[in-house]
Amino acid sequence: MSMVRLLVLGSILRRGVGHGYAVLQDMKDWQVDAWTNVKPGSVYHALETLESQGMIAAASSAGGAKPGPARREYELTPRGRAEFVRLLQAALVSPDILQFSAGVAFMEWLPRSEVIALLERRRAVLDASLKLLGSLPVEERPSDPSRHPELVGIWIGYVENEAATTENILSKVRAGRYEFNPERLEAEG
Repeated sequence: MSMVRLLVLGSILRRGVGHGYAVLQDMKDWQVDAWTNVKPGSVYHALETLESQGMIAAASSAGGAKPGPARREYELTPRGRAEFVRLLQAALVSPDILQFSAGVAFMEWLPRSEVIALLERRRAVLDASLKLLGSLPVEERPSDPSRHPELVGIWIGYVENEAATTENILSKVRAGRYEFNPERLEAEG
C-alpha cells in the first residue's frame, strides 16, 4: 500500500489539485502498470484512506457548467506533504524494486544531497544482502530448497543487478544530472 500512497500523493502534489480520475490518468500516462503492480481499484481505496487520515483534503469541483455529478477534488494537507516525503525517503532505500521504482519517479522532490545519502544507504543494504547470500550453504543435491545453488544464484544475480542499477543512478545524481527542486514542496504548501 505504501507504493500506491506515494504514487497517489505524488500525482496530487504535481497537479496541485486533482480528482480520482485525474490520478488514474496520471498512472496510465506514467505507464505504472509496466513498473509497479498498482491496480485502478487501489487508487480509489488509497484516496479514501488518505482523506480519512487527513493526508488529503477534499473539496467539491467548482465546475458547475458541466452536466452530471461534481467530481471530488483533492489537495495535499501539510500532513500529506510530510507523508509524501517519508514514503519517498523509504522508497529510495528499499531493496524492493517496485518500491524503489516509485521512489526514483519522484526523487527530484528531495534535495540532491539527501537523494545521494538515501541511494548510498540502499547500496549498503544491497551489499549486506550480497554478503549474506554469498555465505549461504549450497548443496549439489539440496536437502532443502534454501540450499539449492540455482535458487541462491537467482537471488545473487538479482541483488547484484539492483546494486549496479543503484550505483548507476547514484553516479548520475552525483554528476549533477536531473534537476532537484525540493523548494516546490515549500512553494506549493
